[in-house]
Amino acid sequence: MIITVFPHIAYYQLANVLPVWLQEHANMRAGSFDVPIPWYQSIDPLFSIIGLPLLFALWRWQGRGSGREPSEIWKIGVGSFICGGANLILVVAIELSPGKVLWFWPFIYCAVQGIGFMYFWPPLLALVSRAAPPKINATMMGSSFLVLFVANNLIGWIGTFYEQMTPIAFWALHAGIGATGGLLALLFGRTLGRVLEPSN
Repeated sequence: MIITVFPHIAYYQLANVLPVWLQEHANMRAGSFDVPIPWYQSIDPLFSIIGLPLLFALWRWQGRGSGREPSEIWKIGVGSFICGGANLILVVAIELSPGKVLWFWPFIYCAVQGIGFMYFWPPLLALVSRAAPPKINATMMGSSFLVLFVANNLIGWIGTFYEQMTPIAFWALHAGIGATGGLLALLFGRTLGRVLEPSN
């Protein structure tokens, strides 16, 4: 649960600072149409829905090679790297843009975040549901949502530094936060796997 705080922070800033950043630094003109900023809140769930059957197919394909699907901890690590990497899209876009960043760059950012979310949140719930002892299973499932409480409080606190940082530094910070979650999953994955993963 603690590891998933990191990808949550890297992901959920799209609902906190991103709209402010879009208003200040993005060119929302697509031809003769101004893309409404609130529309960006629907991009990541759309790509989560679209990507889910593709991810199921990918995990089944990976399972055929090794005899079993990648572990939930492995998926959480990948999701952390994806959510962190999505923030690098904005870093690159800012670097490449002579003026305001064109609207499609944050569109890609949100789309990638939607895929990353499906890598870490459903596997966390599946891991807790499977690994928690039956007597406290429901309690542990409810406790997993404390991750959202902790992460969103941290997101709000980190968001207060937005005005003190350059946009590049701010989004690069979130790339690093996401990568931290991925590295923790790699470092502790083997140890956690021996405790939490099924033996057969």
